[in-house]
Amino acid sequence: MSAFRWKSLLGASVIVFLLYGAFNVFLSLQVPIKLVTGGVGMNNLVLSTTTDTYMLGGKQAVDALRQTNPKLDTLLVSSMLAMCSQMMAFAIVSLLVTWFVIRQGQAWGVWAVTAAVLIQIPYYAVIINMYAAQGAPVGGVLPILAVFNIVPLVAFALGLVGIRRLKIA
Repeated sequence: MSAFRWKSLLGASVIVFLLYGAFNVFLSLQVPIKLVTGGVGMNNLVLSTTTDTYMLGGKQAVDALRQTNPKLDTLLVSSMLAMCSQMMAFAIVSLLVTWFVIRQGQAWGVWAVTAAVLIQIPYYAVIINMYAAQGAPVGGVLPILAVFNIVPLVAFALGLVGIRRLKIA
């Protein structure tokens, strides 16, 4: 097997997976900081600020939530912190698998990180259906979720082809 090269399909895959993992680290730090310091209205909770605001009864209700119902605000913020802790765990594992496994040309790493990314799709499908059933405007969320899932698929394809080429060379 040849040595790893950054300027290769496998190298491109590693770069995309590393950026994806780093983005997840960023979000799992940035979101809790905003929510803890400013409350529910400072960041989206589940899908987007627009859809979440709709589900919570409108902008005025969200803006006043910390003062009018601090227990609910704490519950919602705490739920997001718990979700962000899981997101951080995923980010760390995906970064480590990318660096120590995929970069070494091991296909199982490409499969593992991609599977971990794509498992969120059924969960978001249920959430979107629940929000839509309540009349929430979910249409604007779909392109963002699509990109967030297409990017790792590109890395997946690049990685598998790159590993195959690496083994042939």
